[in-house]
Amino acid sequence: MAALVNSESRRAIRQFLGDNFTSLDSLELVDDLLKEEERTHAQLEQEAAVASKTTQSLVAEASSVADSVHSKAMHLIDVHSKVVGSTADESVSAWEFRDGTAVMELVSKLAAELQTYRRLRQAKEYIDEFIEIEKVAEQAAQSMEKSPQGVLSAYSASIALLSKHSSDSEITGNISAQNLLEYIKHTVSNIWTNAETTAANAQSECLRKMGWPGKIDPPVSVLGEFGANFSMLASLDHITRDASKVLRQSGVQLQSEDAPPLPLKHMARAVDIRMRYHFESARGTSRADRPEWWLSQVMNMVRSLVPLLELHVQSLYDRSALPPLDVRNEFIRLIQPIIQHKLAHDRSDYISNGLVIAHVSRELSEFEHTLQGVYFFDGPSVLDAFLADSDIFSAWVNAERKSAIDSYMETIADPGAFKQLYEDEVLDRDDPKPTRIAQNVVMLISDIAERYAVVPSCMQQLQFLSTTQFPVVIALVEDVEGEIDEFSRISLAFIRDASSNVSGSGANSPFAAQLRRLASWYQTVWYVEEAARDWNDSAIYVDMWAAVCRHARALGGDADPRDWRDECDDWGEKDRKVLDDCATLETNEEWLDGGIWERTIKTLGELKQRILELMSRAINKDTVGQLRAYRKKANWASEGVGADADVEVSIELSGLLPELSQLVSVLSELLPFSGSAYLLRSLAAELDMFLVDR
Repeated sequence: MAALVNSESRRAIRQFLGDNFTSLDSLELVDDLLKEEERTHAQLEQEAAVASKTTQSLVAEASSVADSVHSKAMHLIDVHSKVVGSTADESVSAWEFRDGTAVMELVSKLAAELQTYRRLRQAKEYIDEFIEIEKVAEQAAQSMEKSPQGVLSAYSASIALLSKHSSDSEITGNISAQNLLEYIKHTVSNIWTNAETTAANAQSECLRKMGWPGKIDPPVSVLGEFGANFSMLASLDHITRDASKVLRQSGVQLQSEDAPPLPLKHMARAVDIRMRYHFESARGTSRADRPEWWLSQVMNMVRSLVPLLELHVQSLYDRSALPPLDVRNEFIRLIQPIIQHKLAHDRSDYISNGLVIAHVSRELSEFEHTLQGVYFFDGPSVLDAFLADSDIFSAWVNAERKSAIDSYMETIADPGAFKQLYEDEVLDRDDPKPTRIAQNVVMLISDIAERYAVVPSCMQQLQFLSTTQFPVVIALVEDVEGEIDEFSRISLAFIRDASSNVSGSGANSPFAAQLRRLASWYQTVWYVEEAARDWNDSAIYVDMWAAVCRHARALGGDADPRDWRDECDDWGEKDRKVLDDCATLETNEEWLDGGIWERTIKTLGELKQRILELMSRAINKDTVGQLRAYRKKANWASEGVGADADVEVSIELSGLLPELSQLVSVLSELLPFSGSAYLLRSLAAELDMFLVDR
């Protein structure tokens, strides 16, 4: 204790005792002295409290002054920067004015302290944010298997952090802030990916437990599990759609703006996986020429899922916050890209074997017809998109044209190409009698039309008609005209020599054989002409005619729909819109009376008439040749005189009349009534002119 009291204190104590306690009687004053000292102590405490308040006020004022100094220092720094930046004197320090005053030294220190403070504050904020996003990521990871709501909460929190930092105006030029933003973006993407994958896999497993892709018979427990995973995906999708603006501004691409509902997308993905395994691999089922295999499998998978979609999935979806839609229709729409992927996979095979495209198009058409008729699907057509590929369409057209021309050339090269196929008793006289080449032409054109009838675009149908069907008819017309031209050059070789009668007589004469040859050409042309008349009235060609009429009206002026073939090679997208616009009806009565085969029918009719005229010329010439002896007879007008008195018919006519009778019989066998009547009228006119007018 003695060590705690120094010599000064001892002297003060002695002085106090000497002044106040000079005798024993003065000890009575101790109580008064203590009370006095207590009052003094209390007064000192009050003064200390006042001093403390004053000190705090001074500290606050000093702090305010310091802030003001900082603010003014920053202003001075800006001024100084402008002053220094405007001078060429390199000897002036970055923190000194030109007059060398010491004020800038203080400003420099204050600026350095301010920069240090800012860096420390940013570092603290960076660490706090990093810890927060780490907590969010950890929460998502821990909740992934057990708590869907925990995952969704973490996902929402990560998007909130992303929104906060992506809108920070100080991020530009701040490497730390940019790195933090990238880490947040990475965390958001990871939570999304992991949550989507986990829920999607669980949903697919539920489908497997239900028995899909076979007949679905779901237990109640599995339905509940399926519903939980479906709702998880729906909520994840909803959060993402709500945050689409933030994600887009931050450059985070989780799904496209027009992406389908997430749970339905993964239901369709289960179909895609099976399709690729069975039909886009090295397995024997992966064949481009068997589209019915994989289309039937897709249809079976759709058929097995539709009851689940209608009875359970629709209600699950309706309870979600996603935009309302028909889940059955949407699911079928999601199947379309799977089919398109398969078609793209086999594209090279289709181009190398164009006729397969016809089979694929037919199967696709029936598939889509089932979807529309049974499941009321109103989405886009895969067949439209498939045939919109110009390479695919060209490969099909070229293959059809080559196949048709090859078949035609093979038939026309046969010596029996114009041979009648059926006996006369089979068909009526006024029915055209087909020859081999005529039937080949009609079947080719009908088969081609049947194949491309599934093509949705009227413009493409017209291109088929122009490129594959008309050339076959044109080839037939050219070949028949060639035969006629050759016949006309050598026709005198079979005309009867009246003096020698070398051509024989009767139905089996060379003359009758030549008539049969001409009649076979006539029957060939007639058969194709009648077929063309039927085609002209069939629905597919009526629609084509309406299309070219619309197009002609759109062109205006003197455009004639019959001239459509002259310009079809130059048609573009604008023409396609007009040609495929089936809603617009044609009102031009003159055009309505026509047809797409109108000019073909006219050409065939003219060719048929040319054959008749050639037959008429041959018959007339042969008959007139035999009548020349009768005409030269001097007494042909006398009856019952001389050597011919006992003969009813003159010798010059006795050979001709039976042949005329035979001719009538042959013509009735070879030609319809109208044709034989034309020839006989022509013969009568010729005989009348020869015997009377001349």
